[in-house]
Amino acid sequence: MNISKNIKNIFDDENKIRILGLLTLLIIIWFVLYFIPSVFTSLFNSLLGNIILLLSALLVTTYDVRLGIVTSLVLIVLYRFSRLSAKEGFVWSKDSTNDFLLLQNTENSHTIFDVDLIQKSQASQKELDYFMKNGMWPWSERTIQLYKEAVRSNPFIRTYSGSAVKYVRRIYNEAAILRVLSYQTKEGKFLINGVLVADPSGNPQEEMPSGFGDFPYTSGLKEDNTLDVIKCNMSKPNGASLERTKYTGRGGIYGEQTSTVTPVDYNNLETIIPGFTFLSGPCNPCGAINETPDYSCPFKLNLKNEPPFISSVWQYLWNINDNPLQSIPSFLSESINPKEFPILSELQSELKKRDRPTE
Repeated sequence: MNISKNIKNIFDDENKIRILGLLTLLIIIWFVLYFIPSVFTSLFNSLLGNIILLLSALLVTTYDVRLGIVTSLVLIVLYRFSRLSAKEGFVWSKDSTNDFLLLQNTENSHTIFDVDLIQKSQASQKELDYFMKNGMWPWSERTIQLYKEAVRSNPFIRTYSGSAVKYVRRIYNEAAILRVLSYQTKEGKFLINGVLVADPSGNPQEEMPSGFGDFPYTSGLKEDNTLDVIKCNMSKPNGASLERTKYTGRGGIYGEQTSTVTPVDYNNLETIIPGFTFLSGPCNPCGAINETPDYSCPFKLNLKNEPPFISSVWQYLWNINDNPLQSIPSFLSESINPKEFPILSELQSELKKRDRPTE
């Protein structure tokens, strides 16, 4: 009895040692994956790494067959996982990604770079190679001009536009800066912040009683929620869609602002939003603010106190030309109020004279 008990204790100790060894191995692998992921990638995706793994499995098998089988199965699973990750993972090479992060951590330590997003929908390996060689992202000449125009027209920035371009190119790739510029325009603000539209049936929950006038709104005593808001819902990274928010007064217990949100069919936008026009037929304009933007839905938005033509950056993104003095702009066929836009009204008259056939 004592002999069998001692033998059992020996086996129990051996099992404990094996479990402890396996746990130690897993912890070491976890540390490698977390702190040095390039080692994991090199082992499973290079010829020398595969030879090292194969020899390791053979050595473990010669020591203990069962442990060798378990080790081989673990390595096979990790190998399959690494191949799957290689197919679905980074577009940039691992070395380039590490070099990029090291450089940016040195030069722009206060800026956070989401490399997954950048390489997924913004910059290619070729653009990254250009950046690593020249210290700035490659921009087209048109993008450079658009940024210079934005700097000159910004009342809060007083710096030489050429210097501003060189500085910003060290941080923003071309796709990213075009998105930044586009969001500052009337088209971008419409997609992100939305536009106000009136409900034809009214909004009795938010409207002031008859005879009260609009003083509560103009004085700031009460927020004007009588109009609905139409904007893009960006909850899905690549599935932005239009929605309409209607404010419905205050809650009866806590007094919180209540509202209802309903989807909007983009086919009805031209009838819902005054001054909105599709240029190539009805389509989903919210695709332009997806994680992977889709610039295939050009539209025109005429707003009060805004120039009637399309913003320059959106003309570039949509590959259309609507600027005055560069071509015959689309607003020639529209009526321009000479009191609101005297210069554009005179320009329209002059261009019409130029295009009038001579007898």
